[in-house]
Amino acid sequence: MSLDLTATAVAVTGVAAVRWWHNRRRQNSQRRALAATNDDPSIDALSTRHLSPKLANLAQQTRVVRLMLETPLRRYRPAVFSDTPWSRRKRCDEYDLALGDARRALWEWMHQFKHLEREDLHRLIEMGLSLAPFRSVLFKRGVFERCDDPWEQVLYPRAPDMDHVFRELHRTMYELKRFEFALTGHALDPYRG
Repeated sequence: MSLDLTATAVAVTGVAAVRWWHNRRRQNSQRRALAATNDDPSIDALSTRHLSPKLANLAQQTRVVRLMLETPLRRYRPAVFSDTPWSRRKRCDEYDLALGDARRALWEWMHQFKHLEREDLHRLIEMGLSLAPFRSVLFKRGVFERCDDPWEQVLYPRAPDMDHVFRELHRTMYELKRFEFALTGHALDPYRG
C-alpha cells in the first residue's frame, strides 16, 4: 500500500515539475520576444522632420501604443494553486485594467486617422500602410476581453487564453513597428520580430 502511495506521489510530483518547467520556458520565450520587439537601438530618436505635424504626431503615438500593448502581457501572472478567490480576482482585475488601457490606446490611435489631411492619407496609402490589421485585432474575439460578460462576478474568474492573446498582440506590435519604421524612413530588419 505504501509503495503504491509513494509511486503515485513521485508520479504527481514529476508531472507537476514537467508542467512547471514547460510553462516557465514558454513565459521566458514570450519575454524574449517582447524584448526583441521593443528593444531596437536604431529607433531611439524618431526622425520625423520630413513628416507633416500630424503624421509626426502619429509616428510618436505609434510607439506609445506599441508599448501600451506590451503592458497586459507583462502584467499577467498565472494563477497559483494556493490563490484565494480574492487574490485571483485581484490578478484578473489588474490584467483587465491593463488590457482595457491597451484597447483604448489602440482605439484612440486609430481615431487620429480621421483628422489627417488628404495628402497625408495618400502618402500612407503609397507606403502600403493600412488600418486593416489593427481593426481586425481590435474586434477579434478573446484578445481584448477575458470573458463575454464584463460584470462577471464568479468565485474563480476564468483565466485568459494567454497563448492566443500573446500571439495577436505580438503580431499587432510588429505591425505597429512596421508602421513606425515606414513613417520614419527606417528599414525594418527581417531577422528581428
